[in-house]
Order: sequence, then structure tokens, then C-alpha cells
Amino acid sequence: MLWNVWLLGFLSLVACVEETAIAGQDLRMRGLKQWPLGLAASLSIDVSSAFNAPADVPTWCGKPYMSSNHSLDLGGQFQFPTPQQNPLLYVTVQPRYSIFLDNDGSGSFIVDAAISHTFGQAYKNASYDTPGKNTSNAFTTLDFEIYNEDNGELLVSNSVPINSTGNLFNFTFSSFPPRFQPYQISIYGTSPDGQQTYSGTSQIYVLPARTYGSAVKIDNLYGGLYVQNANNSYTGWYSIFPNGGYADGSYVLPSNISYTPLETYVQQGFNTINVVPDGGAPEQSYDTEQLATYWDLMDELNLFNLYDMRFAFQNSTRISDQVALWQNRSTLLMWYTADEPDGWAYALNSTKLAYDQLKELDPYHPVSLVLNCQDFYYKEYASGGDVIFEDAYPVAINATWSIPWGTPCNTTYGDCGCDNCLGELADVSTRLDDLETYQENLGPGTIGRKPGWAVLQAFGEQDYWKSIPSVQEVENMMMLAVNHGAKGLTYWIYPSTDEVNVGSGEFGKVFQTETVKEFLFGTDVIKGLAVEGEALCLDIGRQMLVGVASGQYVDSEATVSVQLPVAVSGIEQVLYGDSSWAVDNGKLTKSGMKGLEVSVLVLDVSA
Repeated sequence: MLWNVWLLGFLSLVACVEETAIAGQDLRMRGLKQWPLGLAASLSIDVSSAFNAPADVPTWCGKPYMSSNHSLDLGGQFQFPTPQQNPLLYVTVQPRYSIFLDNDGSGSFIVDAAISHTFGQAYKNASYDTPGKNTSNAFTTLDFEIYNEDNGELLVSNSVPINSTGNLFNFTFSSFPPRFQPYQISIYGTSPDGQQTYSGTSQIYVLPARTYGSAVKIDNLYGGLYVQNANNSYTGWYSIFPNGGYADGSYVLPSNISYTPLETYVQQGFNTINVVPDGGAPEQSYDTEQLATYWDLMDELNLFNLYDMRFAFQNSTRISDQVALWQNRSTLLMWYTADEPDGWAYALNSTKLAYDQLKELDPYHPVSLVLNCQDFYYKEYASGGDVIFEDAYPVAINATWSIPWGTPCNTTYGDCGCDNCLGELADVSTRLDDLETYQENLGPGTIGRKPGWAVLQAFGEQDYWKSIPSVQEVENMMMLAVNHGAKGLTYWIYPSTDEVNVGSGEFGKVFQTETVKEFLFGTDVIKGLAVEGEALCLDIGRQMLVGVASGQYVDSEATVSVQLPVAVSGIEQVLYGDSSWAVDNGKLTKSGMKGLEVSVLVLDVSA
């Protein structure tokens, strides 16, 4: 029996996961690929010679996919660092949040001092009491100082245990007058005897406070998203777990101005939206006056917009024009630039060029993009986003034989609608793990982590995908994504079936509750706990959040038993799914599960 279990501890406990999954691809036929519209000379975009396929050979993720072409070494695979034999000490500093506002008053830094065999500087586990003498103690504590490099001011002086991460240290804004450009900061660490030294750099935004528009920050420790806008009268920040679809603009923003579709969308439980641009008018997402009218309603409903620039992000003039139009909207959540740039093989620097321009024009909002390929120039394309989406669409595909093109699919040839997938629900969680692993192995000079979001399949009956996922399949993909750290959920495309629209909205409400957000935004996943399969765990609390997803398509009468990592005294609340779970001798049990069943529960931890 295949099933997935997810446990999150709150305030000092644990979370675990076991799996089964599905993933997928995109609506458009791969044969419709084209060069991006309206490239602007001001961006100096160059079609890189890095791509190995000849210019006249159609590819997806660098792979030829037509029967008239042949397999090739596509290149662009992630280059993992070579492990070193001797341990290194990897000392890093970064602000707790991607931005601060000057009226926050103070902030905090995240300091890591991790033992690594890939990144860092030489480390010897010894610190001498007196230089030149042979008496020594273990080097277990790093002394450090953090400076504002713009004016040389000391911000923090403290110490951290060796091989610790996520250490938080407060600082004031006294040396950071608010401005739109980031400040450079540096950390300098030493062993107690001063003989071993370490350093790292980062940057910090301290922006002028706002009384209009919105400000959105990312938690660099746990990945959650926090907002300040008219909804909370620009006082403090509130968390948001995004759950919403890529929406067909002709449906949700009809030209005859009817508010019913958007109001229905919100009533179904969605709190974010990406209005897919009209490709025929790439300079704008839809008619400006029409969109402004609907955006007034989105502001009223507090429905957050991921403003989509997929047809404009490679044109600097269009970027500037669209930012000027929408940057001060109360419900602007983030800018969305490249849609599958790795699949289309856009110029490798295209996403970073757009990112740099957007950060200069509007540092108050994150930049996001979606990557489609399993392993094709991750470093280059992901450098253009603060938030990285995956969009593996696995439901109803043939993972080894291309239905549209009549060719096999493997790591160097073919397109089966889901790059290097198995055609299982777990392709979603596997892809999230892949992107997280790449990001963690980029090393110095990069953000240590970027929040991952999942774009889940809500379409079918075309091309590679022979059927639309059921609501049960969508819910399983939602659970798998959250299990593997997704800090937001989206769906291609809305509207889907009535069942999927309603089900994904209702299940998404669970992740939007304060109870669940406190778990999701307050801890990290700990991998490696066996629960009859793969397991993930989060350590934080007096309560435990547990998510369970059946991985099989048929009902089972067998007893499901989850061995919990700590003692629990009972079930406090069933947030979603069947209420017949019980706690017995430290185990969470249930007699039988329906096919693709999901449940989310809060457990009380024994004293």
C-alpha cells in the first residue's frame, strides 16, 4: 500500500512524510515554440551558443523531439561542487527578510556556521589558549562581527556554535537611512585565538515605509511570504499562503465587465491569481482600462495578483511601462516574468536582466518565474527569480513514449509532456526536491535558498495529457507539494472542472488558516525519518501537524499505521478529511483508506 504521511511539529516537535505522486507539463504544443516577441536592443539579449542543438532543430529542455532529429548531449546539467576531503567552515550572513521598511524599527540577521565538505574556508577543530603554545581547546564557538560596508559601522558582535545554522541576531536601522538601493553587509568570524578567520557578504534592503500600494517580503529562514497593504492599514505584516490559479483572462475578466467570475473565484477559496496575458497584445496583460477596472475589484476583495509578463519580460521598455502602471496596487503580490524559459531555451541571461531591472524599478515586490525542465541551466535561469515555481504535469501522460511526436523519451531525446518524469504523482515532489538541491549547491555569492512553489496540473484532454486530473489527484499533488516545502500553490489552468475548482479551493483554505501557517512558516523540513518509505520531518512543538495522502487509486481495507517520532496524547483537530483516525500506543492509525484520500490533523504531544 502506497501512502504519503506528513508531520509538522509546532513549538518543539516533529513532522514526517511518506510518498506517492504525479507531475506534469504545459498547455501548449511543443511544436508551437517561437522566439520571444519584441526583443529590445536595450537588454542586449544574446542567444547563447551554450545550447548544443543546431539552430534549425526544434528542442524542448534542450532535447530534440521530432522523429527527424536525433539524440544529443543537451548540456546545461547542474554542476555539483566537488566534495573536499577535509572539513570546511561555511560562514554566511543574510537578512531575515528580503526587505525591511524603515518603520519596522529593527531587523535581524541569519548567521550560519556550518561544517561543509563543499563550501567554506579551512577549518581545524582546535583553538590555542596562547599563540605559540601547544595547549589547545576544541574550536566549538565562532566569534563574529557584522558590518555595514557602506559606512563601516559595526552592527552585531556575538558568537555562534560551530556547525549551527539559523542563528538570529537583532540590529537597529540607525546606520541604514531608508533608500531604494540595497546596502552591502559583511560578516567576519574568527576562532577564539584569532588564528582561523572567515568572512561572507550579503545585502539588505531598508526601504521607505508605504501608505499606498503593497510591500511583500520573503522570510529567508523559512520561506514564507508576508504582506503589508491597505488590508491591514499599513501597520505591521501578515502572512499569506498563496493558493490560486493561472486564470484565463477572457473568462475571469470578460470584456463586457462582469464581476461575477472574479467574485466566484474568491468564494471558491482562492487568494491569489495570475491572469495569463493575451499573446496577441504582449505589451500588456489585457486592455489597460479593462484590467484597471477589475483590479479595483481585486483590491476590494484583497485578491493578490501575480502580474504576468511572460510576453514582455525580454523588452526593457515594456517592463518599465507595465511597472509604472501597476506597481502601486494594493494587491500586487509579485512580478512574474519568464514562463518556462528553460523549455523554450530563451537566452541564458534573459531572466537575470529582467530581474535586475525590476529590482531597480520596484524593490517592494519579489520576482518569480517557473522552470519546466528537470535539469537544464538551473543556475542561469533561476538567477532571475526570488521565488521559483515547478510545473511538472504527470497525470495521464506516457512518460516513455511521446504521444504527439511518436518518439521515445529519455534524458537526451523526446518530449513526453513532463521532463524526465515517471508519470506518477510523486513527480511533483521530486521536482521540488531537485530545485531545492540545486539552489543549496550554488555556493557563495547566492541566496542560500529560494522559496519553491508548485504549479499543479488542472487540465488535460489534449496533446500529451489524455485526461483532466480528478479532484482527488489534484488534492494529492497539493499535499505532496506542501510536504516538500512548497510555500505556495498554483494551477494550470483556471477554470478547470467544477470539481477541481471547488476542491482545490476548499483544500487550499486549510493551508491559509493561522493554525497551519504557524507550522508551515515556522519550521524546516528534516529529512530521513523512515515511515515505511520516504519521510520528512519538521522539529518545533507542543503540537504536531500531520498530513496523510493515499498513494493508490483503489480503496483499501488494510489498517494504516503511522509510527510517530514522539509520544502524542491524542488528536486535537481534524482540519481536512476523514475523522476516523485514532492514536494507539504512539501510533496514528485508521482502518482502511479510500483511493487518493487525504487528511490533515493536529495532534497533541504528550508532556
